[in-house]
Amino acid sequence: MRVHFTCWTLVTLLLSGCAVLGKQEERKRIDPDAVARITKGMPKEEVTAILGAPNEIIFSNKALDPLREHAYVYEHKTTKWTGILLVFINFGNADMKLDRVIAFFDDDGKVSHIGSTLNADDAAYGFPFGG
Repeated sequence: MRVHFTCWTLVTLLLSGCAVLGKQEERKRIDPDAVARITKGMPKEEVTAILGAPNEIIFSNKALDPLREHAYVYEHKTTKWTGILLVFINFGNADMKLDRVIAFFDDDGKVSHIGSTLNADDAAYGFPFGG
């Protein structure tokens, strides 16, 4: 009887654990409607009024004007985690998706091109064993 109790105690101890869900968002969310309002020919001031301060500024590499702001980069990242924590072994899964908007400016400081990918909302919780 004592051996039977010890075996069940050991099995219970080895299989005890918990499940964990987590979500992390980095930087300010990017509103798709705000991105749609950015148009070619718009000055930098209007872009920052709509989207806010950029996360990164890319400068020109022209020899005559190396400090000219060539592009503004806006990013937002969402990561979702799923995990199973057991006494001696852990399993986990993380899914990271990114929103990125880049507004390019011409020599007059007006928008010449804008590119965007908005996938942060597609981050999903997943089962830790693949698939």
